[in-house]
Amino acid sequence: MSNHFQGKFEAELKYHLQNPEKFIAALEKAGATLFTPNNQETDWYMEHSDPKFPTPNISLCIRKMLPSGINLLIVKGPDLSQCEAVRIEDAEKTVSMFITLGYHCILNYTKSREIYFLDDFHITIDKLDNLGSFAEFAIMTDAQNKLPLYTKQLQNLAAQFGFTEKHLEKNNYKKLMLDSLQRQLNSI
Repeated sequence: MSNHFQGKFEAELKYHLQNPEKFIAALEKAGATLFTPNNQETDWYMEHSDPKFPTPNISLCIRKMLPSGINLLIVKGPDLSQCEAVRIEDAEKTVSMFITLGYHCILNYTKSREIYFLDDFHITIDKLDNLGSFAEFAIMTDAQNKLPLYTKQLQNLAAQFGFTEKHLEKNNYKKLMLDSLQRQLNSI
């Protein structure tokens, strides 16, 4: 995995994206390098059957990326900026192993994602059914004390592409997807 994804903490800003093609053209003009084109990422969010284990503000996600062939085990939390990932061999087998350990899948979805590198930052362009398109500006680090500085740098970088506070999405995809599913159930 690239050095762009090394670290225990992540500064990340997610923005609603109205015109992905225009944004990609601007990224390329700025000198961004494409890391993963046209990936389909399938995420399984797992929770343990015992509500005391783990704490509710920790997310366990298993991710399968195609065609890149990258499979990840991702743990986010308990702090909002904590995010660690490790490559795994087989995503489906890992899901099965966690089910054996008493976990169950609370959410499974697939999104399309392209990842670009621009200097020290990685920028993803995501499309999720029923939610739309998003641009994420992020950087990973082991230095938790640098997160405020990196967040400010990400805000400045995003502003160069026309993103403002009004475009900012403060919820993660897990919450957005679960809320969308709940709205669908309520409308039945």
